[in-house]
Amino acid sequence: MREARFASRISAAIALITVCPVASAAQGLGWSGAIEASGTMLFGNSSDRIVAAGVQLGRADSTLRVRTDARLRYADARSESGDRRVTGRALLASLGLDYVPFAAVSPFAFGSLETSVQLRVGRRVSVGAGGKYTFFNHPDGEASVSIALVGERTRALADSADDQTSSRERWSLRARTRRRVGPMKFSHVTFYQPSVADERRFTISSTSTLGIDVTKAIALNATLDLNYDSEARGRGAAKNTDGQLTFGIRTSF
Repeated sequence: MREARFASRISAAIALITVCPVASAAQGLGWSGAIEASGTMLFGNSSDRIVAAGVQLGRADSTLRVRTDARLRYADARSESGDRRVTGRALLASLGLDYVPFAAVSPFAFGSLETSVQLRVGRRVSVGAGGKYTFFNHPDGEASVSIALVGERTRALADSADDQTSSRERWSLRARTRRRVGPMKFSHVTFYQPSVADERRFTISSTSTLGIDVTKAIALNATLDLNYDSEARGRGAAKNTDGQLTFGIRTSF
């Protein structure tokens, strides 16, 4: 019954989307991808390390865009005894499909798999569908908002305070923007995902990146990632909030 209700809501959400004429398909056609690596190190009174890596690959035409994204973060710190211990490890992999991606209004579907030591998530699987509205589209910038209905299943880490597996439906609200000025470029995306049944249970994640082009294909980036999970402490995490600032290099093709 739960699966049937979720499927009916997904169908209703898609049915409400009216596909508008194509706004701009002058960019982003064909294959594209990026590989990035970044890190941060503290030394002196503390000895902490953070490393992150990501791979993106996609293909788009006027009808369909397929996009994949995989990101890994790892952090450790030296204890008073001199041993290093893992303080953070997170993996996020996603697959998305956008129908008529260059239209002002575009339906989409996606799925993702996530794990996070610091948020005490052993495995979180999400699938959903919704619609995106692009209200600014230019070769040097873009801005859009979207809404989707997501089905989520989360299993806490085995040693967490709450080792139960939970399933719920969430609304997913997203705001995204990117802008380029000469060799400088800025991008930001924020997700707010409250539970359909209880809005007090929600997650927020945001990523802001400032980059400067070294060559046409290589850029230096500074990235700020912030995540909030209202139930993280209930699974045994020290805080509901997790964040990191990293500096790295990105190559696009």
